[in-house]
Amino acid sequence: MQVAHIAALGRRLALHFPDGADSSLESAVRRAWTGAMLPDTVSTADVDVHVPPPGAHAEQALSDLTATVTRRAIDRRRGEIWMTHAGGVADPDGRVCMLVGPSGAGKTTATRRLSRRFGYVSDETVAVEPGGRVLPYRKPLSLVVDGESWKRQIAPEELGLRALPDTPLRLSAVIVLDRSRHAPATPRAVPLDTLDALIAVAEHSSGLSSMHRPLATIAACLAAAPPYRLEYRNDADLTGIVEDLLSAPSPRRAGVRHESPTDEVARAADLPGLPPGFYRRAPFVDAVSDDTRLAVLRHVGHGEGELTVISGIAPEIWRQCATDSDLRTIGERIASVHGSPPPGEPADELLQVGLDDLVRSGVLLRG
Repeated sequence: MQVAHIAALGRRLALHFPDGADSSLESAVRRAWTGAMLPDTVSTADVDVHVPPPGAHAEQALSDLTATVTRRAIDRRRGEIWMTHAGGVADPDGRVCMLVGPSGAGKTTATRRLSRRFGYVSDETVAVEPGGRVLPYRKPLSLVVDGESWKRQIAPEELGLRALPDTPLRLSAVIVLDRSRHAPATPRAVPLDTLDALIAVAEHSSGLSSMHRPLATIAACLAAAPPYRLEYRNDADLTGIVEDLLSAPSPRRAGVRHESPTDEVARAADLPGLPPGFYRRAPFVDAVSDDTRLAVLRHVGHGEGELTVISGIAPEIWRQCATDSDLRTIGERIASVHGSPPPGEPADELLQVGLDDLVRSGVLLRG
């Protein structure tokens, strides 16, 4: 059985070709994966992937292979590093700009255009180790071709995308793409505070609840790689603004505080039931806060998580409920931090509404 080795997210994957497959299949795979191909002298792998037989449509096999490699590589690194569904480009000094945003924001198009000036890191997943080192995933680009049922897998070199510099890569800027026909004619980068940026990138990140201190880890990366929201039109040239963001000195951003989960997750199964009328914060993976908001990441299964952001008096309610607390105790905590409510205001009723909202959101448990 023929085998080819590729690099993906810092791991080696062995691509095993089916027995008896025509040599054209191996040639097509090697051509598409040129950007990630390892030397033939490599003989060991962290992950084994079987190349699907070409069947009647070779392009379908190549498309299926790209999807499988991506899934297997992400699964292999789940819980080890921060992985975001994003594009990435690197300047000659190894400084990486991450491009993230919702579907339709233009990640793939922007990455492809920028990679004619910068090194192509990935158009699929940007992986960042604690400390900010970026691990490339130079997969083929999946392009829609009129009249074809499957996306064509094109090597970055065939599209004129640049190789990476021969230097370690480090995350140096994060751009949240905001594409709109109403955007300024000249692209505009608007600084984001750390918590807003964290909320934006967490939505597109994989396996957060499997990581150790995921929110604190991302926040530390964002402190070293200033985040921006980039307002731009579809046909805008982003080269100049990305160059400026990568080369500019890092501006100071308001940081976040880590709200340690201590051993709450580990002991959740051993906790006794809550007495009626008492509240306890639900088990969580990680939490961070700024001066007005608190973000709580809870485990929801399969290594993913649900991020809930609360504000107003809710963060202090949540903190108080680190120990089982009733309405009176919680009210005393709120009064000590925020002051007593104005005379005549139904403080207990308003507090009860806030508690009900936190229970519905899943961050508090009620007895």
